[in-house]
Amino acid sequence: MLKKLPLLLCLCLVVNSFAQDKTREEIIQLMAEDTCECIKNDTASFTPDKTMNQKQVALGLCLLKSYNKRKAESEAMENAGMDDFEALGEEVGIQMVSVCGVEFMAIFSDEQLDEIIDESEEYEANTPPPPAPKDENDLQLEAELISLNNDAVSYFQVKDAFDKTHTFLIKEQFEGYKLLKKSNYNKTFNIYYKEINMFDLSERKYVKKKVVKYLESID
Repeated sequence: MLKKLPLLLCLCLVVNSFAQDKTREEIIQLMAEDTCECIKNDTASFTPDKTMNQKQVALGLCLLKSYNKRKAESEAMENAGMDDFEALGEEVGIQMVSVCGVEFMAIFSDEQLDEIIDESEEYEANTPPPPAPKDENDLQLEAELISLNNDAVSYFQVKDAFDKTHTFLIKEQFEGYKLLKKSNYNKTFNIYYKEINMFDLSERKYVKKKVVKYLESID
């Protein structure tokens, strides 16, 4: 039995590691539950006399407390930065409507709810669409980054294995855009892209232009 003890301990550690690794969706659900419970237990911060800013700060503290508690339960969350935390907060807020809708909405006055709705509509109107996920059905090219250009339309150039130069337009945000920097010149990337027809003044006709959709390093 003693000889089997190390093996049993290893198996327990492996099982525990899998049990701890939750998906982003599971973490969002747990954070919504945590934040709802935090609101319920902290009635002093959400009384009618509190301003909208005071309530937002209290909500933020509840969210941060839950985030610090839950992030170690998922590999997807451990390396998240503050930009991701802000996006996560929005997702948790949406989930809270179904988890504790009545209690959540009750902490705001009618005027404050109107303010939230107005801000939400303005945010949606001015927010660009999220980056598209990687699609293996897209056109692809493996090439080295050789230049970056930020003119009226931003674009970058790469050189393929046959020493041919390709230009990729940047039409919208995409996953991997942070890799486009001078320190990555001459590094190899896999570029997912689409082709669109654009009028070329020099050729006096419509020609196909490459538009990047996803970028990943393969070095």
